[in-house]
Amino acid sequence: MVEIGSELTLTLESGESFYCKVHEKEETMIYVDYPIHRETRKTSFFLDGTEFTISYVGKDGAVYKFDSEVVGRKKLTIPVLVFTFPGEEFLKRIQRRRYVRIETSIDVAIATKKESYHTVSLDLSGGGASLLHPEHARLIEGKRLHLTLVLPMNSGVYHYIKTESKVVRINERKGNKPSTLSVKFEGLSEKDRQLIIKYGFEQQRYMKKREYS
Repeated sequence: MVEIGSELTLTLESGESFYCKVHEKEETMIYVDYPIHRETRKTSFFLDGTEFTISYVGKDGAVYKFDSEVVGRKKLTIPVLVFTFPGEEFLKRIQRRRYVRIETSIDVAIATKKESYHTVSLDLSGGGASLLHPEHARLIEGKRLHLTLVLPMNSGVYHYIKTESKVVRINERKGNKPSTLSVKFEGLSEKDRQLIIKYGFEQQRYMKKREYS
């Protein structure tokens, strides 16, 4: 269901992509703030009749799409564009997102049977993570690790997630880029996975607020 506050992705036939938020909604119309180009970050203006494919992520984590076009402008608390809306029954559910991967730097402790290391993440999802390769660590693809992830939530609470993991890929140092390793979580409890996913959504909301501010 499209709701007030939902972030929409607008895509032209050319493939150009924009984002905006829903400010008001009627049965056959939605009112959005002026779209921002995803690459240039500049506010964009469109003529009546401009056609888009609009997509958004529902509360169930699924992605929904519908075709729409600009039909006017209106002044609410801010100037908005008016788009056609086909109704909830005509939305196309195109996929269910598995795990959202976000770029984030959190503290991570790595332990093997003989050694332990401290590192930080480069990105994180409910299924795994990319980590900076600790200096002097003797890690190879396929090696089993025990990880402790430190999640700083927006509430100020810290969660310490412990999970067995497997190294699935090691990327060697290239120029100024440090060595990294990708790990897959194995045996992660569903409760802890949901905490990671929640942390990811919190970080996404934070980044979106920065984009709009």
